[in-house]
Amino acid sequence: MGRIHLHLHGRLKEPSLNSLANTYRDRLQSSGLNVHVHTDELPKYLSKLESMNGQLFLLDERGTTYTSVDFAKKVQSWTLHPSDTHIAIGPAEGWDNLGQHLPRISLSEMTFPHELAAVLFLEQLYRAFQIIKGTSYHKA
Repeated sequence: MGRIHLHLHGRLKEPSLNSLANTYRDRLQSSGLNVHVHTDELPKYLSKLESMNGQLFLLDERGTTYTSVDFAKKVQSWTLHPSDTHIAIGPAEGWDNLGQHLPRISLSEMTFPHELAAVLFLEQLYRAFQIIKGTSYHKA
């Protein structure tokens, strides 16, 4: 079974967003989520990501959008996949047209600061696992 890895370019510096991210990270602890913080320059960061075993998705406003239920199905498929899944959030400036060949996931057509995008993505991962479990967290 595959594990999910969330890669962040730099730590979350805004204390309130870092606190929220840690709340969702703690809630996701039993799901096996791993969060990795990278400090390399963008090209080296992307190169490291591409060298990892498993599938890689970039979080990007130009990526594919999903409903929460459809995203839960995607997450479930990742956990059943034989290899790991890596989702990478870029730096504040975005991906600078790097990694154009990689699949992308979008939270929205809107643009969010990368620190807020990390929190939103963690919440959506938590929501996905709650949908998979059939809890009442997702009320739609």
